[in-house]
Order: sequence, then structure tokens, then C-alpha cells
Amino acid sequence: MAIPPCQRDKPSLHVAVLSLLVLSTVAHRITPRSFATDPWIIADAELAAKLQPRWEALCTELGVESSSQRKWWDIIVRRHSETRRSYHTLAHLEELFLHIDAFEALVDDKVAVSLTVFFHDIVYNPRAGSPKNERRSAGLFCSFSQEAWPPEKRNGIAIGDLVAKVQRWIMQTATHKTTLYDDDDCKLFMDLDMAILGSDPKRYARYAQQIRNEYIHVPEAMYCKARASFLRSAMDECLPDGRPGYIFATSIFRQSHEQQARENMEREVAQLSERLRNCGSKSCGMGVGAAGAIGIAAAATSSRSLCATTAHAGVAVGVVAFGLRLAFGARFVRHPYPEPPRDDGNVVVLAGSYNPPHFGHLEMLRYLSKAHAKVVAVIGVNPRKTYHVSAYQRQEILATMIEHLGIRNVDVVVWAGFIFQYARSVGATAMYRGIRTWTQDGFGEKLLEFENLFIQPVFGNWPIPTAYLQGDPKLSAVS
Repeated sequence: MAIPPCQRDKPSLHVAVLSLLVLSTVAHRITPRSFATDPWIIADAELAAKLQPRWEALCTELGVESSSQRKWWDIIVRRHSETRRSYHTLAHLEELFLHIDAFEALVDDKVAVSLTVFFHDIVYNPRAGSPKNERRSAGLFCSFSQEAWPPEKRNGIAIGDLVAKVQRWIMQTATHKTTLYDDDDCKLFMDLDMAILGSDPKRYARYAQQIRNEYIHVPEAMYCKARASFLRSAMDECLPDGRPGYIFATSIFRQSHEQQARENMEREVAQLSERLRNCGSKSCGMGVGAAGAIGIAAAATSSRSLCATTAHAGVAVGVVAFGLRLAFGARFVRHPYPEPPRDDGNVVVLAGSYNPPHFGHLEMLRYLSKAHAKVVAVIGVNPRKTYHVSAYQRQEILATMIEHLGIRNVDVVVWAGFIFQYARSVGATAMYRGIRTWTQDGFGEKLLEFENLFIQPVFGNWPIPTAYLQGDPKLSAVS
């Protein structure tokens, strides 16, 4: 829409400087990625057939549409059938569900525990390690939840609590550490996921070999040292008061699995130490084949570095050309807001964490609702962060506040992906951001603006512009 002169605030020199400061950051952070094809998939049809009824029953209970059920089941099977996996496969899921069946009387929220089983290792790349795998798994679960419970609907606090709980548990599997504040289901799931440590010696030996298979890219000596260190640290964990700790979090697993787990782990540490001693003058995985692989990797790295340098140069040119225009051309409406022009028929979004929703947000939404046909308040979700009030709880709070104001053309949604993806799905013409002052928020906001500008074309779309609304200065201390 055309912004009257009284509403336009030409960015000051301070804003221009902020814009220029983020250029180099954007050039560094936004570089073309090479998306490799998926690894070869070897699906275990028998295991998949045994697990699929559990998935379908779970999704049906949650009201997930059949098309989404099928789509995500295929994703789960493909992910857990990647050839780089040896232990973290469909068989691992099957073992976990057998444990859940055995301890069903102790499970309070079977839905949450079952969702966590299906998604906690859905992303597993031994070369990435923890906590990257867990963050990406939580992110993929977010994608599932967005499809299972569309953001256009008010899904309620119960669904919000479920999503937040499963995300938190997935992230917690990076360490499997629990606290006094974790609920019993969380502690039980962490123990179920580590139950393999207390299995019979024959099964444990197979598990140890499976883990080695997944880390086949790591030289033998390095693997022996790292694996032994991990096992020792797990056995030597101490309680806050200095007393010897436990491997497992629940009393039932401490009684049934703790002793066997320690025996298994001590035996493996001894075996790893022996293998390390046997290395001696041997290459221990660093022979001709490994050396050749390293040489190839070095050459590939050199090639990638050259491509990355070229990409950086191209991105930098683009950033300078378009960024300067954006820095001086982005809409910025000062507070107090002038009377807006009549409804222009457009859809816009106002994105933020809304943590917590407050009067400043309401004032912004009321202003935008007068200027546009439809406004969507998008509550962004970052799976890396822990929120004391879940996104769905904030959705309910904000939606209720808006209803009390009698505003009828504002929707509230929860979204875990790129904001511009949702904005494009509803045909938005602008993505608004609330800002306190350029001094407080300018650098981060301009960085986000430039990233949106250059990421959107990667998805084949012309960028949706960013615009700014200044919040009430009296609320500048509120996030």
C-alpha cells in the first residue's frame, strides 16, 4: 500500500550504518548449499509392517488426516532405513515399543512417549553428532506438527503442551540427563532409550559393533579413545552432592539394568583399551585406503572453498546492490500511529515470539487491522529454545485478547518454519516486524530482513518485503 508521508520515517544515518554492518554477516551466513541426494535406502519391510499399525493408531487418536499419516510414515521408514545406520534403525524403534509394552503401567502419557519414539532419531548423521542431530529431529517433528495440526486452527493448549513436551524430550536425548523437575514419563523414556546398555552380554556386543559401524569413518585409535571416554563419563556420573550417581533415572531401571549396564560398559572399555594398545605401529584405520580418502576429502574441500569464495563474492555484490535500497526503502511507521489509510484489500503478517503477548502487540495489530483486509499474527517457534509458556498457550492468550477487542480480521497462528513460507501461503504482501528502537533491535532486525531478502529467491520466489512498526516507547522494556 502507499504510505502517506506522515507515516513514513526515512531511516536515519544510524539505521543506514546498522544496515551496512550486517552486510558482511549476511554474506557469510547465506551461501548456496549443495543438497546431496538421499543415501541409498534399504527398508526392512517386515519391521515396517509391524510398526505401521502403531503409527496409524497414534495418528488416528490425534486426528491426523490419512494423507499426512501416509506421507510421514514414508518419511519415518526412509529415514530409519538409511544405509549409514546400523543401530538407529526401525529395529531400535521396535525394541523401544516392546519396552513400552512391558512398562505400560508406568507410562502416564503414552501418546507423547510414542511420538518421541518415532521422531527422536528421525535425523541421524554420525558425522554431525549431538546436539545437531537432536535439534534437526526436533525441527522435523515441528514440521510434522504443523501439518498434523494446521496453524490456521486454534489447536488448544493441550496440543501445544504435547508438541512442546515431545520437542523437549527429543532435545534431551542429546545427553539423556534428567533433573528433579522432569516428569516421570521423561525419565522413563530416557531409560528406555538407554536400556540397551543393560542388555545381556551377547546383545550388548552386537550393539557395540553396530555403533562402531555407524562411526566407520572415524579412525580406530580415535574411536577407541572417544568411545572409552564416553563410557567412563557415563559410569562416573556423580550426584550434585558428590555421591556416586546412576546411569538410569528411574528406580525400576536402576534395579533391573544398572548392574548389568556397568558390567557391559566396563567390559567394552577394557576391549577398547586392548584394541588401542594393539594399534601400536599399525595405521589403525589410517592406511592407504583411509589416506586416499583423506586426500580426496582435502581436494573436495579445496574445490568447495573455491566455490564458496565465488558464492561469497556473488552474494556480497547482491547484498550491496539490493541491501542499500532495502535499508533506505523499508516501511517504518513511528509511534504514535497516524490514522491509517482505508483498507487496501491486502493480507499482511506481523511475526514475533509474542512472549508474552502484551498491549504493544495489540496496538500494532489494531493499527494493521484498519489498514489491511486481513492480518495474521504469526507466533514463530524456534525448536532450539525452551519457552516457559508454549507457543500454543500464547496463541490462546493472544487470540482471546483480540476477541475482547472486537477485532475480526486478525488471525493468530503458530509456525515453526521460515516466516516468509507462511506469508506466501496466505498471499501476504508484507511481513511486519515490531521494533522498540533501532538502537535496541536494529542490528538483529536488519540482519533478519536481509536474510529474508536473499533466502526467498533460493526457494524460487520474489522476496516479500519487510516493514516495521515502532512499539509504544512506554513498553520498551518489554520484549
